[in-house]
Amino acid sequence: MPNMLSPREVLSSLRAVTASELKNNFGEVSAKAMKGAVAITRHQRAEFVLLPLEQYLELQQARTAPLDALSSQFDAMVARMNTPAAKRGVAKLFQASPAGLGKAAVKAARAAHGG
Repeated sequence: MPNMLSPREVLSSLRAVTASELKNNFGEVSAKAMKGAVAITRHQRAEFVLLPLEQYLELQQARTAPLDALSSQFDAMVARMNTPAAKRGVAKLFQASPAGLGKAAVKAARAAHGG
C-alpha cells in the first residue's frame, strides 16, 4: 500500500487563506487557486479547499473510474452467461447426478493444476 499522507500533512502543504481574506479578496484568492488548491481556514482550522474546476473534475473522474470499470466487467460477465451454450451448461448442471458432479469437479481440478 502506498504511503498516504494524512489530511493534516496535505493541508499543511497548501497555501492557506482565512475565510475573511476570501470574502474581502475573492479575485486575488481565486487567482492563487488557479495555480493550485488553496485551503480556506476559519479560526485557524482548514475547513474548505478551493481549487480550479479542472482539478475538481479530475478528482470526480478518478472517483467514478473504478466503478465504471467494474460495471463494464459485470456487463461483460452477464453477457457471457446469457449465451445459448452457457444456458445449456447450467441446464446440464442441474440435471447432473452427485457422482457426475464429483467426476466433473475432479476433472476440472486436474486440468487447473496441469494434470
